[in-house]
Amino acid sequence: MIDRTMLQFDYDQVHGEVATAVLGRRDGAAGWRDVAVVIEDRAVILRVDADTDEIAVELEVAPTSDDGWQAVPELSDYAGSELGWCWVGRNYLGYLDMFTLSFADLEPQLCFTGEAAVICIRRILPAS
Repeated sequence: MIDRTMLQFDYDQVHGEVATAVLGRRDGAAGWRDVAVVIEDRAVILRVDADTDEIAVELEVAPTSDDGWQAVPELSDYAGSELGWCWVGRNYLGYLDMFTLSFADLEPQLCFTGEAAVICIRRILPAS
């Protein structure tokens, strides 16, 4: 098995920065092909590999609507929040197909999973 890393940059570069928007590119009605947490002129961009469902997370120039990016309505309430901690998830076969993110603290709030060549987004709620 190839040893991979999900984060393609040092997360300390964005930890504590304020998200100004959350954008995505759809893959039809099925889900999101790419998701970008925008921080002014940069963005933490999640991309799914269509063959393995693995997610790569990169820091790049913020995308624009010119390339088919649009607001992710279910995540609009995170605009204006600070990026908190992040976690990477590897499944039992060794694939990096889950990225978890918190805003403003240590408590995980969003989970992004690569499923059937798209990124699925789930909110994480405390059990109690």
